[in-house]
Amino acid sequence: MNESFEIITVRITGFGEFGDVIGEYDDKRVNVFGGIPGETVTARVIRSNDDGIDAVVESVIEPSPHRRSPVCQHFGECSGCQWQHIDYRHQLELKHALVERALRAKDIDTVIQPALSSPVEFGYRNHARLTVRRRMNRFGFINRVTRRFVPVDQCPIMAEGVNSLMAALEGRCAETTQFSIRYGVNTDSYLIQPKLKNPDVTVITGQTYYHEILSGHRFRVSSPAFFQVNTSQAERLADLIRNRLSLTGGETLIDAYAGVGTFAVLLAPYVKKAIAIEESGAAIKDARENVRGLHNVELLEAKTESVLPHLGRLADAIIIDPSRTGCHPAALKTLNFYPPKRLVYVSCNPEALARDLRVLTHGPYEIEDITPVDLFPQTYHVETVATLRSTPEKEQAFLNRQNLILASASPRRSEILTAMGLKFETVASNVPETPTEGLSPEEQAVAHARAKAAAVAVNCESGTVIAADTIVVMGDEILGKPGSPEAATDMLKKLRGKSHRVITAIAVTDAATGETVSDHLASQVTMRHYTDQEIEVYVNSDSPLDKAGAYGIQDKEFNPVARIKGCYSNVVGLPPCLMLDLLLTIGVHPALSSNWRPDGDCPDCKKWQCG
Repeated sequence: MNESFEIITVRITGFGEFGDVIGEYDDKRVNVFGGIPGETVTARVIRSNDDGIDAVVESVIEPSPHRRSPVCQHFGECSGCQWQHIDYRHQLELKHALVERALRAKDIDTVIQPALSSPVEFGYRNHARLTVRRRMNRFGFINRVTRRFVPVDQCPIMAEGVNSLMAALEGRCAETTQFSIRYGVNTDSYLIQPKLKNPDVTVITGQTYYHEILSGHRFRVSSPAFFQVNTSQAERLADLIRNRLSLTGGETLIDAYAGVGTFAVLLAPYVKKAIAIEESGAAIKDARENVRGLHNVELLEAKTESVLPHLGRLADAIIIDPSRTGCHPAALKTLNFYPPKRLVYVSCNPEALARDLRVLTHGPYEIEDITPVDLFPQTYHVETVATLRSTPEKEQAFLNRQNLILASASPRRSEILTAMGLKFETVASNVPETPTEGLSPEEQAVAHARAKAAAVAVNCESGTVIAADTIVVMGDEILGKPGSPEAATDMLKKLRGKSHRVITAIAVTDAATGETVSDHLASQVTMRHYTDQEIEVYVNSDSPLDKAGAYGIQDKEFNPVARIKGCYSNVVGLPPCLMLDLLLTIGVHPALSSNWRPDGDCPDCKKWQCG
């Protein structure tokens, strides 16, 4: 990596990650801060490497009609606000487009409502996290790309009370490296953490919680607990959720990932009973205070994925508001097997939302409404409220899809599924594994897997077909199954003491609809220095003849492998991690045995052990 102050000219073609725009220069992708799609700009390069170029707009040659002057003098130097240079109406249009792009990437084609605007563009944020530079005795923010410190004393998106507290602390925080301010815009209550000992500090610090009022209800919020940063828009968000759930007063409502109980409290007057689930001890402690006097609200301190299965079909309506990573697979499984009449998914990450909506819509749900909500003006962040309802027809199709069919006669693949505790039937595909000229090894494996799945699915009325194809690659050469003992001997000698790749592709097909998802996984394998005599004994056993590369990593007597990097079961011929990811994508939730322990050290397999 090297730094440069080169000035380049870039035509902006679209949006990338983190609110930056993208273009191309010298056959490299350029991430540009401060541009708008459709513009031509000059940009100052701040970082360039093999992955691309990061740059900041220096001047605008062809401006967008949506460009405006940023309010903040630190815009560009500070990366906290990405879109101050874009007029607010267009910001809303762009956030709508970000949600639409994420959903279409997962093949979800639905109408998306216009983004709900924030009551205020600036002065809305009730929470500030600041970094302190002790030598300068200044606080400020760190630029995401350059990692440079940007001293500030005021921030235009912060609430007035936050800025007042920042002013009181200016030049008095050198005893710490970071601090945070949280402020109640409707209460004038605040907290500052950590506690500062400097006698020159004129405001109280070290509070463990503060209070805020939403829609007439007083909330206690402790320092580590989550609370929406845009108070007035959070009230509108709660009203939107209530309307989308069409509550009549007789429902049992579950508020999953409940935080300090915000939605459960605000919706309690409109339901018969509300159950709030939250795993954070600090948030639950706040929630106990927040539900005081509300006799129809029950709090459960637990992980949503752990407790939701025990609630079964209790709920008429469910709200899920997970972190940016989205829902745990076990939570999605429960939501699909025990669907409420209505489900509202609140998400701050369009990509995670789209991924989970794909699973839920392959379950018993159909999408009723998608509404982006702007809780974060001047930034690329967007909250989205997705409303789903379950139908008997989709529920039955979902249940039929849970029946698994393994399109393979391989005893090793059957052993893997059996060890996982899965129930399945086996149907050989009888598809010849003939190489196709012009395909890469990965493409070849995927093509074979998809062909096998299709060949079996065509004869099934329902169920989900799993097919796999494993290829051994030595350099650029694909080593298939040896056609003779002589070919097996040659392959084993070629592999001896060297490293190669093992690629397994998996295709998963819904037999009722023909929908197929597929992907591949690669592991690096290094063989031991076995002798010619060992090869001869092994080949004479006939074991290598039905295996790609003429060996099985699981063959204990020959024990051909010295070490492996990647998923062990991938080398055997069926990586559970990839298979389970694909099954989840298509809405299948296999019941795994609690005794299943994946072989090797594959972290992606281990994450499914308790799923």
